[in-house]
Amino acid sequence: MTMKTACKTFLLSILGFACISPAFTQNAPASADIQSRILRTASEMGASVYEDFPVSAGAPNAFSGNLTSQGFGVSKNSSFFSPKAFPVPQVKETPSPEPQVPPKPSFFDNVSLYSGYASLMFNMAGAQMKDNGFLPWQDPAPSFEEISARTLSIVKASGYKPRKYGQPSLLKAPGFVREMETAADSRFIGGNYVRYLVDGEQSFEARYRLIAQAKKNILITTWAFYDDITGFETAGMLVEKKKQGVDVKVIVDDKILRVHGEKAVKLMESAGIEVLKYAEHRRKGDYWHVKMMLVDDKYSIVGGINFGDPYSHRDPNGFKWRDTDVLYSGPAVIESKKFFAEIWNSQIAEKKLKLSRIDAGVSPNQDFEPGDAKIAVLFQNPPEDSNIFISLLKAIYGATEKINIENAYVVALPALETAILDARARGVEVNIFTNSMESIDPESKFIAVPILKSLAKFLAAGVNVYLKQGQTLHSKFMTVDGVYANIGSYNFHPRGERYDTELNVAIIGEKAAKELDAVFETDISAAVKVRTAQDLGIKETFWSSMLEKYFYSQLSHSPLKSDRK
Repeated sequence: MTMKTACKTFLLSILGFACISPAFTQNAPASADIQSRILRTASEMGASVYEDFPVSAGAPNAFSGNLTSQGFGVSKNSSFFSPKAFPVPQVKETPSPEPQVPPKPSFFDNVSLYSGYASLMFNMAGAQMKDNGFLPWQDPAPSFEEISARTLSIVKASGYKPRKYGQPSLLKAPGFVREMETAADSRFIGGNYVRYLVDGEQSFEARYRLIAQAKKNILITTWAFYDDITGFETAGMLVEKKKQGVDVKVIVDDKILRVHGEKAVKLMESAGIEVLKYAEHRRKGDYWHVKMMLVDDKYSIVGGINFGDPYSHRDPNGFKWRDTDVLYSGPAVIESKKFFAEIWNSQIAEKKLKLSRIDAGVSPNQDFEPGDAKIAVLFQNPPEDSNIFISLLKAIYGATEKINIENAYVVALPALETAILDARARGVEVNIFTNSMESIDPESKFIAVPILKSLAKFLAAGVNVYLKQGQTLHSKFMTVDGVYANIGSYNFHPRGERYDTELNVAIIGEKAAKELDAVFETDISAAVKVRTAQDLGIKETFWSSMLEKYFYSQLSHSPLKSDRK
């Protein structure tokens, strides 16, 4: 990065924040307007401080939902409570906690919000400058071309040559799967029950039910709690379980806590719940983007959902994003708890925190739900670690029939572009479902332009591209050949290889993969299939051009060396 480019990046961030300062407005805006203005600036920088759009604690009717229905806010008549829907004993009548509604934001709350956003934006601008080599006293991060070359080198160091369409899938070859395990630093464990939770209603019905029946422990790691209906509803439930003697521990991102969930987290802490505020102080632009909930060492939920209304759909007047989680029970839960305990205990030791350690042990005779799926828990902490990306790339090179990708962001990093074009050259069908210019929320439309340009490259190679209609797609999964599935928090986005720490699970099993394929087919049936590049609806602006030039420059590079003749 040149001095000129670095200065533009830094000034873009500082001037962007200045433009939303109260000093530039006649009257201080309401909290919702503050967050809207701040997000607009961040998205124009190409580095949103949110995953997508925030929920404002001060928005009109933000807490109009009924929080006192049976099952801690879950409707008694919900289909989720059918034993056939989920093999967990029916929750008995349980006293609901009093609804916890945050007060209307004060002047000092708004000041705190501004300072939190200012800190995040400053860190993001600094991270861009550092990682692109402008700060000579700090080592730059690997370039996206270097990351792509490294990951493809690992993936292609194989004893199995990629097969053409119609041949047996390599995902069914035990030796190929062992290569995948080694490459992604993971291992597949058999005997797991799997159920997909499609959208927020299903996922939060499952979460609330598991919390309500918890007897031993509840371990949660998430990008954020929100100070909204869902955040306070969940916090209230966890406080109640803590009073009942259940061990409750929570991990949240320390930097995101400055703008999301401060009140909800304080509510939990005041009740004795241990909260670990995760931060990598050496990389101030990095986020803890890991989402998992473990209950009683028996059940785990992994996906892209945070504890907020856009995910749960609890606010009838709010955003309702399209999401997918996976619930599993079996020996893979033991591995999931080991991961949680390792992060928790290592942070305690490193930062000398006054929190109790976790015993990672789980009884080998635990009464798990029966199942036959193999699951590998995948943890990725960039920029050096690309375990999830490697697993996904390896699966693409093992494909011989069909690849389905459903993801909020599909940006053509060189390695991903090369792998998909190689798959198409072998005759493999590739389908991508992602956001359209319209479905990405209004504040993030600038992010859509480089995404849609990536899709144009895939479209030219014969990839079937489907665009979401209506509200935002936030789901993140991929299936291959009806035998492999990969689902979690990971986006096909440059942040996933540079800044965001992620958790996914890879699943091998025809039943589990085909069930997720059915979800994909339902989603694309309501989408628009792109016929030509013009159908992508790319609307470039000054800001989108700046974003692509300074934050998505890797998109201008050609694919790396491929298998194509």
